[in-house]
Amino acid sequence: MSASEQSNSQVQRSGWFSADGGDSRPLRLGYEAWLDGSAVVGRLARELPPHAADLIEIAAMTYAADRLSRRKADRDTVDGSGWGRRFRLQIPVRRPDLWAAAAAELTEFLAWLTHDDWALMFCQLYPGAGSLDHSQGFLFDMVPDGSPAALFSGGLDSALGLARDLELDPVAVSVYTNPRMRATQRSVFSGICGGRGRCMHLQYRVSLHQADCENSQRTRGLLFLAAGIGTVWGLGQDRLRVYENGIGAINLPYLRSQHGPQATRSVHPHTLWLAERLASKVSGRPFRIDTPFMLSTKAEAVRSVPQISTATIADTVSCDAGFAARVPGARQCGTCTSCLLRRQALFAAGRFDADAATAYRTRNPAGSDELTAMTWQLDRLASALADRVPWHGLVSKFPPVLDTSPLAPAEVVRLYRAYVWEWEAVGPEFGLRRHDGAAA
Repeated sequence: MSASEQSNSQVQRSGWFSADGGDSRPLRLGYEAWLDGSAVVGRLARELPPHAADLIEIAAMTYAADRLSRRKADRDTVDGSGWGRRFRLQIPVRRPDLWAAAAAELTEFLAWLTHDDWALMFCQLYPGAGSLDHSQGFLFDMVPDGSPAALFSGGLDSALGLARDLELDPVAVSVYTNPRMRATQRSVFSGICGGRGRCMHLQYRVSLHQADCENSQRTRGLLFLAAGIGTVWGLGQDRLRVYENGIGAINLPYLRSQHGPQATRSVHPHTLWLAERLASKVSGRPFRIDTPFMLSTKAEAVRSVPQISTATIADTVSCDAGFAARVPGARQCGTCTSCLLRRQALFAAGRFDADAATAYRTRNPAGSDELTAMTWQLDRLASALADRVPWHGLVSKFPPVLDTSPLAPAEVVRLYRAYVWEWEAVGPEFGLRRHDGAAA
């Protein structure tokens, strides 16, 4: 589309994208995709800085391009080579000079998350045309001084973190992509914060105006982190809290056929490091992401927050298909790997009450493919940790652990040793039988 490939200095209201050499397609916030942050800006009682609004809109546009472009039919090739796509995007921004200078960091971040090749071009956004532009004047500040900002998904880990930090009057930053996700986040936030007027919940809405054709959604990591980082900048701060546990964050493959980002990397340690580097580059100031649960298993995170109520835990959604169901009140499946990790953690932490109160479609996962896959992983972890040098054993059987820097090898070894111990203690409750995972 030669008419669209104009000078980066030209003022534009909308962008475009192409995938795998195909025709260029328009990509407009408010048309192909929707980004609504008006409630965030209104509650913050301040406008987002230009680079903050740019970051969130860039993330929403890459998310839309990702969802609207199907991966190749041969995505399940033995070496994972069929997974990747080639994208070209032109994105209107308020500061094209700033984003052109940070393009290398941003494209590396996207490539790590998605295993796709990204070519990004930035042009000048028409003044006032952005989804997050806000012309209202504000008379007073709504946010308590020093309130930390944290990502809040409505899942168990984010609920634990918010409850842990309640006395700090946290600002919870959420992104929702469907009504069920929105309702869950609000319900869990209310259960934790109750009538505490100084806690604040900020929700961004991102959705597509047409049917999506790719469900892997690997750009979600950038979308959520961008919302958090941009909001932090709006608060005049340079620190963001992310509450994911270490096992879920590292997310080692459950199957031999999983390669690279085919296992999601949304809050992987390296992902967070790349996000810190990008934020620091764009703002010109050091940016820090704090991860209080990164060196903990999910069960250890649950045990560290005993004050969280049974009802609040039961309200959280951990299921891989939970939010995709889009139906308020729909039960979690109980058998996907995310549900199994949640249930294992609750049992290992002694929170049988919370597991019993959670509505699952299936309570007995024995014999499921997902439990078989987790057993295969567990057997390999136990074998690796029995090596004379456990770190070498882990690297041999799970090469992706080499990407866990800045975590130290000893920290990773301790984390997975605790995880194996926890499964050995509670595995029989779920019908887990060790050494039966060869089929995976």
